[in-house]
Order: sequence, then structure tokens, then C-alpha cells
Amino acid sequence: MLASTLVYTALRRQFLWKEIYAHFLKASPAGVSRLTDDALCIGTAGLLELRKFAPRVLVNALVQYMKDKGDERGARLVNAVLRRVSEEGRNELARLESSGNSKEQALVAGIPPWVASYWRNTIGDEAKKLLKMARIRPYSSFRILPEDKMDAILEQAKNSGICCWPSPLVPYSIRLSSTIYPGNFPGYSEGWSTPQSESSMLVGEVMKKVYKGGAILEMCSGRGVKTGHIARLFPEAHIECVELSQGRVGAAVREMKRLNIRRLPVFTAADALHAEPASSPAFISLDAPCSGSGTWNRHPEGKWRLSAEKLESLALLQRNLLKRAVSLLAPGGIVVYSTCSLLKTENENVVAGILSEDASLVELSFPFSAKYFRRGRPWGVYIWPELPWLDGFYMAVIMKRSGGKDC
Repeated sequence: MLASTLVYTALRRQFLWKEIYAHFLKASPAGVSRLTDDALCIGTAGLLELRKFAPRVLVNALVQYMKDKGDERGARLVNAVLRRVSEEGRNELARLESSGNSKEQALVAGIPPWVASYWRNTIGDEAKKLLKMARIRPYSSFRILPEDKMDAILEQAKNSGICCWPSPLVPYSIRLSSTIYPGNFPGYSEGWSTPQSESSMLVGEVMKKVYKGGAILEMCSGRGVKTGHIARLFPEAHIECVELSQGRVGAAVREMKRLNIRRLPVFTAADALHAEPASSPAFISLDAPCSGSGTWNRHPEGKWRLSAEKLESLALLQRNLLKRAVSLLAPGGIVVYSTCSLLKTENENVVAGILSEDASLVELSFPFSAKYFRRGRPWGVYIWPELPWLDGFYMAVIMKRSGGKDC
């Protein structure tokens, strides 16, 4: 548990920790070996962010690790630098936190500087709010369906010493004051409790408002978390799911068994760009592959793998997927396009491109409002990660008008 906490802490703001340890490094950081860099980064993160850890124990453990790897020179360097970080690092961290420099603000937030610049260029002053939200530590939330299990699960959790309460935002969500292994939460083994961010649950709430019946197609269905949600919300609907990865399809099938879904969805391992559904869908859920920038608090490794080139590649895929989705709709059909991204390239730009190509398509007005929603510029709606149980999300509801031409 401690090791995973250290790695997670280091990953969330790894460029910040490297900036700080480099301040106490006499040599150039470029000359440091990968092993030494990892030890210094983890050590700096642990010393400056973890409160219940003896500094000497952490430093000694990392020094011994370097020795065990046969790097005596690296061990001496790690020992010297981390002892200076322990003594003076908080002052350097405080300086960076109070800095008005945009690059240093991005470092403190744990956001790649090019993404911080992207936000400033696309949303202006509100980019500062996103940088602050990037520092919110995420907590667990659980979807409780059927809803009549809520009181029993809350009582079991209380008796187990788990601090949790009903969400005021989603009627069947329980919020925790920490994170937890899913299997340790009441109701998980029975299929009543499922870990899911409330932003993801809100996509389901939007579907409830706009679904008018008929077959449902879930494109890019993944491991089945949202599939299970949809199946619970619409137990009588015929649901087809398309997922490229056979491994994820297998995981989704296991998830349906855990949830004891009565009417099982039909799963197909195929490319959603080309797969032909067996039934003509009246409603499509497209949770498109994306940068995951709205979930970086939970999955910090993703932000360091993203580049401007990768972002453009993702946007092309998203546009093709959405184009395919609307082509499958009969007149009057609806697609809910969603991403866990806070980047306009993957969201408004994709929706705008599709709407501009086909006059039969129209964006529907968002079916409800809440404090944490932001209107896109101009298409769709964002959920901002303003709370530990909310990830950054984007949604747009698109309908093919009756009597309009096909795509």
C-alpha cells in the first residue's frame, strides 16, 4: 500500500518533483541515470507530500535500493540530494506554489505545460480554475442499483467503519471520504455496488431523460461499467455492445454476471467503425476513446503519455466514430456522445464537424442543469472535476431529425 501511494504521488506531479530535486543537484539533471532519477523523484514526492512518513526511513530505503542495484555513486547522490530536499525542499515548494509564472503554475498543478497553455488559449481565465482542480485528491463513489438496496448498504458500511453518505447529485450514488478496494465495500459481491465516478453516472442520468424506447447500441463499450449502468437503467431494452478488445469484452461479460443482469446485452468484439448492429438502433451511447484528461487525478500516468500529435490522432478517431454513429440512426434516433476529456479538440470541435456536414442533425438542449456543468463553446456540456467524486467529462446529445436526409 505504501509503495503504491509513493508511486502515485510521484506520478501525479513528477515534473514538479524533478524541478525541486534539480534545484539541489550540483550536476545537470540530464546526466542522471534513469534509476537515480526515479529514486530522486519518488523520494522528493514522499518527503514533501506524505505527512505520516519518517524522512530518514524513506531516504535510507532509497539509498539501500540504489546499493542493491549496484549503483554506489547513485546511492551517494540520492543520499545527498534527498537530505537537502528534506531540510530545504518545502521552501522551494512554497516558492513555486506562490509563483505567478505560468510554467511553474502548471508544474504545481501536475499538468503538462503544453496542456496548461492549451487551456489558456481555449477557455481563457477559467484555465486557472482547472489547474486548481487538478490538485483535488479523488475519492471513491459507488453506484447502488437497485436503489432499494441503498439503506441496507449504508448501514453495512457504517457497521464496517466506512465513512460514506448518499450523494446529493445522483440519487443512487454513495460517496466515501477516501478510496477503497471495491471488493471491500458492502454489496459489491452481490452486484449491488459498483465503483463509478459520479460524472460517469450523470451520463446515464442524461440518457434517462432522452431515451424514448427502442434498441440501444453502445459503441466502444470497454470493460462493461457503463454497460451495466445502462442495463440497470433500461432493463427491458435490447442492448448491443461493440468493443475492439476481446479482453475487454471478456471483462464486460464477467461484469454482467457479477451484476446479475437479467437480460444480457449482446457483446461483439469488433471495430465500431465498421461493425453492423443486428438491430437498427434507436439510441446510441458513444463513450469515445480519448486523452482521459478529465480523469488525470485518478490516472496520472496518462497525462505524461499525451502529446499534441496524439491528441490530433484521437480527435480524428472520435470524429470518424461519431460520423459512423449518426449514420446508423434512423430519423428520430439519438446519440449521446461523451468523453472523459477537458480538451476542446476532442469535444466541441468533433461535434461541430459532424453537425456542419449534415443538416438532418441537431443538438438537443441539455435535459437538466447542475452547479458543476459548463456549457461548451458552443456545443455540448462539460462536467468540471470540482469535487473528489467528479471526473472531468463532456457530453453532447445529437438527434437525427425525422424526414431529414441520411448521412
